[in-house]
Amino acid sequence: MSNLKLNKISVRAGIATIGVIGGFVSGYGVLVPYYIEKYSLDLEIGGRIFALTGFSGIIGVFIATYFVDKIKGAIAGSIGTIFVAIGMSFLVFAPTWNYVLVGVVIIGLSFGIAQVGISQLVVDVGGIEASRRANKNNIGFATASILIPALFGITLKSYYAYVLSLFVVLAVIIAVVFYSNTQGQLVHKPEETHKKSNHKSSIVLLLLGISAYVGLESAATGWIPSYLLAKGWSTSKASFGLSVFFISLLAIRLIILKYIDRLNFGLVTLLSVLCLIPALFLLYATDLYWLAIVLLGMSGGPVFSMAFAWVVKISPGNARITGFIFFSSISGSMIFPYLIGIYMNKYGAEYAPLLMMIPSGLALIFFLAGYRSTIQQLSA
Repeated sequence: MSNLKLNKISVRAGIATIGVIGGFVSGYGVLVPYYIEKYSLDLEIGGRIFALTGFSGIIGVFIATYFVDKIKGAIAGSIGTIFVAIGMSFLVFAPTWNYVLVGVVIIGLSFGIAQVGISQLVVDVGGIEASRRANKNNIGFATASILIPALFGITLKSYYAYVLSLFVVLAVIIAVVFYSNTQGQLVHKPEETHKKSNHKSSIVLLLLGISAYVGLESAATGWIPSYLLAKGWSTSKASFGLSVFFISLLAIRLIILKYIDRLNFGLVTLLSVLCLIPALFLLYATDLYWLAIVLLGMSGGPVFSMAFAWVVKISPGNARITGFIFFSSISGSMIFPYLIGIYMNKYGAEYAPLLMMIPSGLALIFFLAGYRSTIQQLSA
């Protein structure tokens, strides 16, 4: 049995970790145009940030998935954050584009470790409280993803080094607070009911759905500003457009948090993904940009937290399941934004919403198949 003990301060520090680092990575959508201009890059070269973040993040996920139940919880939940601070320091002092990429790799690797460590530790409590904590993690992420890209859009050109240095300090503080308030160690011991169940096919399909959805969300985070710039928007207005996307994500996640014990995780996930494609079409085919961005955010808001809770619910006691979840999500965030960037560079940034329909459609297919598989197994 796990002897892990997280008090309220450590849980809040964990949520803050996901928020601050996740929000910073979401700010890449604003940082990429900044770097493209500063280093005279094209979209494909600038988009390598997303691919490198995803690839290094996958390695971090593998590392954390293996070690999360083998070392003290305080270390498992804080070591990634410390190395994120080191990676951010590279961005602060980077004299060339290659130094930026080194920093991005360190951040991606470390964020993968932090995501798995923090997420698995805070949901170890199990039950509906685990779902609430998972949703709070996503709320923290969405909140920071509203504020940080907007902050970058306003301050980068004049205060780049100062702003990024602030995040180095924040990451260190959060890591120290989590370490100081966490005791014990996680234990990997799946429940007997899970061992005897046959949810493997359902889990695989859900993980594929998560991968496709996160690929879409990462693509939206990374390329919405570039799409809006191609439509003639200013940098600050395009950055605010990204913030509106995350405000919409946050709003729906706050509603979900209140009613999470009454929701069917599978149905909410399916209905949300179903609404993504019309929102993307509206963004592409009309000039109702604000409405389309709001609808896109509201449609996507429930997906990750509901799918996360869905997978955890059918994998009770599995201390490594979040590692598989984040492997899937980071794989999607690595593949789809990079591929979309290649085709945007070839055909034009104005085709971004059409290209984002591909991961949206795949997510719908996989989640629908996963839902049918789950129902079949529960009724067997």
